[in-house]
This record gives sequence, structure tokens and C-alpha cells, in this order.
Amino acid sequence: MNFGTAARALLISSIGAVALSGCAGGAVVNPLVPAEPEPVYVTAPLTGMQYEETTPAALQLKKPSVACKIDNGSEAPRPQSGLNSTDIVFDEMVEGGLTRLVAIWHSTQPDAIGPVRSIRPMDPDILSPFGGIVCFSGGQAVFVNMINQAPVFVASETTEQGKGTFSRSSERVAPHNVIVNVQKLAADHPELAPPAEQFKFAKDVQTSSAGASGAAVTKFEVKFPQASALWTPSSDGGKWLRTQDGKPLMDKLDGAQVATTNVVVLQVRIDRSYLDRKYGNIPKTVMVDSGKAWVFTGGKYVEATWSKTSATAPIALVDAAGAPVLLAPGNTWVELMPVAPEGKLAITAAPVASPSPSPSAKD
Repeated sequence: MNFGTAARALLISSIGAVALSGCAGGAVVNPLVPAEPEPVYVTAPLTGMQYEETTPAALQLKKPSVACKIDNGSEAPRPQSGLNSTDIVFDEMVEGGLTRLVAIWHSTQPDAIGPVRSIRPMDPDILSPFGGIVCFSGGQAVFVNMINQAPVFVASETTEQGKGTFSRSSERVAPHNVIVNVQKLAADHPELAPPAEQFKFAKDVQTSSAGASGAAVTKFEVKFPQASALWTPSSDGGKWLRTQDGKPLMDKLDGAQVATTNVVVLQVRIDRSYLDRKYGNIPKTVMVDSGKAWVFTGGKYVEATWSKTSATAPIALVDAAGAPVLLAPGNTWVELMPVAPEGKLAITAAPVASPSPSPSAKD
């Protein structure tokens, strides 16, 4: 037998041995077939969710975020469309002690959200860290000029005329009827970068700061002078469900109650130097500042300190030791609660189970 014949015999013998081991119940490994590569995951910057890099969900993350001013001042605009598709929502106080929402869509971008309303003086400081696109309908010239100077692409009902991104719904009464195609708006601007990370995330609810060491609650309510947001745990404890001014807040797109994984409550100061002849005082939430915070995740909460060092800096959340507070992967609502007496946070602690009595010596 020559050398070549011997080598072929050895190879055949080896393959036969592998096949026999497979028949005996062991794993079959063909040395001639390369191993499957390990999947690579990408992380959504605004939710901390992970997606396999070749999936549509991961490719979506390459798009810019779209932030819109959403009406919330009365029952007229409710139910809003698209709030359950958001990555982050800010609840801000406006004139009269009512609230308006600043909603950001990135991981999911629907084709009809709203109703979209006007810009306010704190919005540039809220939205500058996200970059991307900011959409609104109207606003005082001084506030429009402020957002025009921010590092964002401005898409207003005026600038977007004829582009198929803004429309007026016949199902709503003006001015509560401006609808925006967020999906098209983002697709129209591939030159814009995706947003940077805004919060720090744990790998799951259990390892989040509140989930790991927080105090359990049955509900909590954030009160503004003329509005309130009540949050209660979902049946599985993984989400917070929103009740707005005494009624469950619903999403018109999916028909479900508005829910979020995390709620971050920031105690904020209010700047009252903006006056208007028609509307009077226009309150501005002071965002470049620091203060007390409460972070709610997985049916529990922890206290924290928040800070934001510049208009373009993200909000930092740290615990008493200065370590970052970790949220659970998922969407987040940020309640910008004014300092007392205008704002109030009411937390209802979960009842503590009584320890079982120890058996007596007589038992």
C-alpha cells in the first residue's frame, strides 16, 4: 500500500468512527463542514433591547430618531396614536398647569402618529441629545427660533408641506388633528445619524437597579396642577400601565392601554420668565440642572439623583453611592414633575407579608 492509499484509508476510517459515535447517541461532527458562526447582536440605544444584526429590527436602528410634540392637554386629543410604539416619552408641564408629551420613536416608527402640537421653550434642551428629527405644528416665533438653533433637523407642518409627511385627520377637530408619518419622515433623511444612548440598562428586569434592590409598590401618581398620571403594575409586573386624569390612557393604533417598562420621575424647577400677551406665563422646565429622581421598574422603585450638564448632554441617573442607575430593557416614560407645591409624587407601598409564626415547643 502506498502513502496516498494509506491516507485515504485513514480518512475513511475516521469518518466511519464519527458516524458510529453518532449512531451511539453522541453528537455528529463533520470535520469537513465549518461550524456555524455565533450570532452578533446590536443594542437599541434608547431601549437597551438587543437584536440579531441582520434582522429588520436591527436594521431599523440605523435610522434617525423622530421626536414629536404630542397633544395631552385635555380629553380632545385622546386617545393619541402611537404612544405604545415609542422608545422614550417626556411628560412636561405647559401653561395652565396642563401637560404635553415629547415622544421619541426610533426602534419602531409608525406611519400615523399624533395629534402633533406646538413647540415649547424646554423642548430644545430635552431633544438636543437625540439629534435626528423634531416635528411639531406651530409655536411662538421665539420658541421656533430656539429649536431651529438646536442640533436637530426641524420638520414643522409649514416646512413639510407637499412632502407627504404631515396630514390633517378628518376624524379629529382642529387643532387636535395633525398626524405625522414618522416612518416616511425618517426614511426621507438617511443622512441623519441614529441617536446616542440616553440611559444605562441592565440585562433584564431582575438585574435593574429597582428590580434588584427596590421597594415594592402597588401604584404611584405624579400630580401636576391640572393633570395627573397614575401608574399601576401590569398583571405580570413587567410593565407600568398609565391612567391619565382618572381614565385609562389608550393608544388608538393598537387599542391597548399605554404601557412602559420604566418610569423615571425627575423633580424639576420651573423658569417663569417667558411671558406672552395672549397666553400669559409660559412655564419652562429647567433641564440643564440636577435634582431628586425616582426610578420605577418591575413593580419596584429606587431613589436617585439626576443631572444634565448641558443642552446636548443626556440625563444621568446615579444612586447614593454615585453608581449609575440601571433601567430594564424596554421603553421609558420620563415624568418632569415640578417642585412642590405644583408637583407631587404619591407612592403607595406594597404590603409587607407578615412572617409565619414559629412552631411552639408544644406543637
